[in-house]
Amino acid sequence: MDQKKECDIMQCEIIRDLLPLYHDNACSPDSRVFVEEHLAGCASCQRVAEKLACTTVDEIFVDEKETVLSAHAKKERMRTFSIGAGTAAFLSVPMIICLIVNLATGHVLDWFFIVLASLLLAASVTAVPLMAPDHRLLWTMGSFASSLLLLLLVICLYVHGDWFFLAAVPVCFGLSVLFLPYVIYQIPLPAPLSHTKGVLVMLWDTVWLYAVIIVCGLHAKSPLYWPVALKITTFCVMLPWLCFLAIRYLRVHPLVRAGLTLILCGIYCAATNGVVSITLGEPFNISPLNLTIAVYLFVAGLAMIIGEVIWAKTRGR
Repeated sequence: MDQKKECDIMQCEIIRDLLPLYHDNACSPDSRVFVEEHLAGCASCQRVAEKLACTTVDEIFVDEKETVLSAHAKKERMRTFSIGAGTAAFLSVPMIICLIVNLATGHVLDWFFIVLASLLLAASVTAVPLMAPDHRLLWTMGSFASSLLLLLLVICLYVHGDWFFLAAVPVCFGLSVLFLPYVIYQIPLPAPLSHTKGVLVMLWDTVWLYAVIIVCGLHAKSPLYWPVALKITTFCVMLPWLCFLAIRYLRVHPLVRAGLTLILCGIYCAATNGVVSITLGEPFNISPLNLTIAVYLFVAGLAMIIGEVIWAKTRGR
């Protein structure tokens, strides 16, 4: 009798060692059958199995964790928003002072609007990032660009100038070159466009570049400007496009793409003077092979050879 009891105790210990694997469905089919047959006739092991299967405590811990994290995140958002609101309130102090001074000295509002636009520009990079609920980078860049254009417009109106578009379009082009890659990275696009964000950025920047040329031409009011500016701009914009297409779409080793990019830069260095000469109606001349172009070609050739060797070894595996 004692021997049978010891055997039952030993079997229960084995079953309890197997219960975690049984609960996680990680034991073999034979072990699973063995555990189930034992549980059918052992009330003690059944209670252990029921406690192991009970996930109420784990769910409580998960809920408490999510509640604590949510409360902490809400507290941090409120704290950040309060700092942003305090910054905005601090910036309103000089605005009110300038409003009073402008009315007291000129009896009309004129240069006050320049101060207001300047403070809005300062708030776009101080208060807006703290007060924006989400997509803070987008809100900051958008408010910065808008307030900067507003400042240019107010100054142009204050001095009775006609140069607003001459200044605003190049500013938009510069902001686009700097910030658009970060902005478009955060904007969700439809599936067909999500894989062509680089092309969209290049197209957008190209359009703004030609807009700069057009605005400068309208301001210059010279018929000789257009053929020269458009031809030289088109020649120059081809280089970043060719480099972008080579880097983005050529299915070769990165060193080969780097070498091809250097070759394109070397060709442009050699041909730029000639293209400009033809555009200006002068005789065509190619720049001699100087040290810079020679270094371009040497490094490019070396990179392409190394890249092709590595690429061939990789494909041979």
